[in-house]
Amino acid sequence: MQPDIRNWRKSEVLSSDESTDKKQHNKIINKPTSKMSKTTERTLSCVTSVDGDPIQNRIDNLLGVSRTLWEKRKDFNEQMTNSSERREQLKKDVSYLQERKIKCQSIIRENDAKRWRALQKFCTDNHLCTIRKKEKQALNAELRKARQTYSLLSAKAADLRKYEAYMLNVIASLPKDYIKLADDVIAGLMMRYNTLYETNNSLRKEMETKAEEVRVAQSDLKQLVEAHRILLFEKNSELSELYTHRQKMNDLYQGAQQTMIHSHEDLAHQLSHFKTVLRSINNLTGKIIRAYEPGISVQLLMTKIQNMPILSRCRLIEDRTLGMRNIIAQLASDTGTLPISTCSRPELDYVQHGAPIAVSASEFSLLTKMASTQSDPNA
Repeated sequence: MQPDIRNWRKSEVLSSDESTDKKQHNKIINKPTSKMSKTTERTLSCVTSVDGDPIQNRIDNLLGVSRTLWEKRKDFNEQMTNSSERREQLKKDVSYLQERKIKCQSIIRENDAKRWRALQKFCTDNHLCTIRKKEKQALNAELRKARQTYSLLSAKAADLRKYEAYMLNVIASLPKDYIKLADDVIAGLMMRYNTLYETNNSLRKEMETKAEEVRVAQSDLKQLVEAHRILLFEKNSELSELYTHRQKMNDLYQGAQQTMIHSHEDLAHQLSHFKTVLRSINNLTGKIIRAYEPGISVQLLMTKIQNMPILSRCRLIEDRTLGMRNIIAQLASDTGTLPISTCSRPELDYVQHGAPIAVSASEFSLLTKMASTQSDPNA
């Protein structure tokens, strides 16, 4: 209410100011016209009454002053009109702002109302959701109970259907108009007798067929048991044969493994002997080459021995040994006694031709010295 009262007071003040400005403007406009008329009358009277230069000058001055005053009044009037236009524009702006204010206030009220309505709607929706949840929980509980009762009732109905099916089968097996014949005693007894007789015959036939089926099944069972026993005996015999074959194979495998181990050991011994023989051959070959080439170096000697084939080394040793034996035989025939080497090594007499002979380094040096003394008579 206070903003409305203030606006009303402002509008009254502006209207009063506007009325006062209009009155002053009218007064200012009316005053110069009256004064101008009076001054013109006075000047005309003065002009008519007196003719002279001072008067004319005064008239001219008055006219100039009145002209400037008129211009100033004109400027003032223009300023007043501009100010009035500005005041009108300000009034329009104020009215526009007031309208905007009213609109904004109405919009704010509407927004508050909308917010309040939305809040109420949210509260109601939340309340309804809680109610729905409770109702849903209650309905789920009732549904579970209904399902349990349905399962119980369905089980009971299934049990009752058995009796119902049995009664329907009994009724279907009864002859036509069996229930109506219950009123006639004799016909009912005859019908019951016939029914029991037919039932007895059908049951006897069914028992005979069942007994035949049992007999056939027992004979088949005996045949199956006998076939199973025969098959089991065959499988056991095959299994025993397989076990014996496996035992033989294991024995053969163990024997082959033992022979392989022994062959590996023999091969290792033979390799060790072969290495010793090979070292002896290399040593003898080196001695022979050094006897022929005394100034050869060790590295060159080793490379030369490695480059020579094993047969060439054996032939070289064989030739050297045969030469030594010839020398020893010649010495023995000349001196009449055998050297020490032949006495300590009697197997040299029985060496076959072409077989490699292992000679020690001391024997080889002794034979070399003897050969050198025989070849050099001055020594």
